[in-house]
Order: sequence, then C-alpha cells, then structure tokens
Amino acid sequence: MKQILLTATILFAVSQLGFSATDFAAKRLMPDSIVMNDGTVLRGMILKNDAEKVVLQERLEEVEIPKSNIRRIEDQGDAGVYFADLIAPGKLPPWRMIVQDLRSDDSVTSFRQIPATTIDNGYLKNIPYLSFRINGHVEMNVYGDTEDPVCLEFGVYEKGGSLVRLQKIIHSYLAGCLSSRAQIAALYSLSNSGGECQVGNLHFKITPATSPDAYGGWWISVYDPKALKEERVSDATYKMVTLPFDEVNTKSGKLRTDRGLSHNKFFSSAMSSWNGIMPELRGFYRDAKGHFKLLTSSMNASEIMP
Repeated sequence: MKQILLTATILFAVSQLGFSATDFAAKRLMPDSIVMNDGTVLRGMILKNDAEKVVLQERLEEVEIPKSNIRRIEDQGDAGVYFADLIAPGKLPPWRMIVQDLRSDDSVTSFRQIPATTIDNGYLKNIPYLSFRINGHVEMNVYGDTEDPVCLEFGVYEKGGSLVRLQKIIHSYLAGCLSSRAQIAALYSLSNSGGECQVGNLHFKITPATSPDAYGGWWISVYDPKALKEERVSDATYKMVTLPFDEVNTKSGKLRTDRGLSHNKFFSSAMSSWNGIMPELRGFYRDAKGHFKLLTSSMNASEIMP
C-alpha cells in the first residue's frame, strides 16, 4: 500500500497563508468544480474525465455526469489531496481519504464493502462502523463518524509468510496516517503477538488470532478511547446495523459468497439510514485487464464481485 506522506510542509504552508484548518480541509477534499449548463456548480474530486462523461466524487457519493450537460470544468488536480484532514495532531483520516489512497495503489485489486459484524464485548462493543474487504483476505473497519473516525482497524485472515508480509504492509500504511514520530514509534513498538500502548489521545492495540474475540484473524487498531464512548449506541440500535459473524464469514474468515442476496438486502434496508450518510460507493475492483471498475449500491448481487 502506498504510504501517505507526513504533513509538516502542508502545515507550514497553511499557517503562512492564513487559511483555517477547516477551510483548507474543505478545499482539499473537494478540489474540482463542474459548472453545469443551467449554472449549477458541483464540487468534488474528478475521478474520471473522458470524451463522454465525468465521474465526480462528491462528499457522500460518486456521480456520473454526461459531457453534454457540462458548460465548464475547473480541474485543480489532486496533488496533496490526501493531507486534507491530517492537520490536527491525534486525528484519524476520514474514510474517503483512506479509500482514495487505496484506490491509487495498483496492488489493491479489490476493495468492497461488506456487512459489519456484531462486536458484543471489549472496547469496540456497540460502536457502529463501516467494514471493507481488501483483496479478499484483509478487512478494514472505520468506526464512528466516517468523516471523523474514532477508530481505524485492520484485520488479516492469513497465516505464516502471508500474514507476516501483510503485517508489514499494514504497519507501513498506518504509519503514513499518523502525525508524529512518537505515534509512529508507538505503532512499531508493539509485538505482533499482542499488546497496547498510548501516545496522547491515541491508543494502539494488536489482538492476535488466538484471542477469544479475534474470530481467527490478526487485528491492529488505532483509536481514541474518549471518542469511542461518545459514539457507543444502545444494543437495539447496534443490532440494526450489524450481522452475526457467521452470517458474513466462514470459520476461516473468508467472505460467504452464498449470502450475496442477504447482504444486499442488509445494505438496502438497515444500513441505508446509518448516520444518514450511507455512501453510494461500495468499493472497486480491477478486472483481468487491470481496468478500474466501481461497485455501487445500485448494482445487483450478480454484479458484485465475491
């Protein structure tokens, strides 16, 4: 995974130019403008621009706009866009920034949303979250407000050399999301066999596959304990936005492809109103020729890759 660069240069530039952190983040998350024929201006990030259409990533969804409806395109480029919400120390990146970074890495061949599974004990109990599967064997979970997460977690359902390789990649990726040397040092200080440490408001935790609540996966998380408590919901509310582990995964942690219709029903009903900001984007994949393809909530079960 491509590592996100540190933000010292960006911080200096922002302070010298007099921009507020909020203004800077907003402009970086939505750097491009499209002026429609009727004068309406759409802001976001241009993902694709060809002879027939433009694909624009807005704050909550991706839209496809025919060129015939567009009067003018103001494309500012995306250099440095990944720095947007890393200005405040101790802050985790918004999920769209995470997705954009993974999208730009050719080694990530598939990234798709899966139903979040129920966590009924421990520090992540009853915290709503979005769950994604990367290349089939790595899980990424974003907890709380997707624009201001309280926890970022990765899980690996592999063993032996494959597990060791993926552990190194995930450490490198997480290091790129952090804002200080102390945090990076804390991340690498943990043993892959398990442990926890803290720097400022952030906690770093590794849960080995042998742990009773690990479901056979190796897990690493970065989280804010105080913020977690503020995002915790009631049992009834949490039950509406999660499914039992064995309804989503096999015992070995592989996604159950035989439950595609059930999972789609879950997304279209229970998850459609999650925080009122359920994203249209369900993920992406690269076909046999390496062509980039989007997965959206409007696709039926047969179109969603296993």
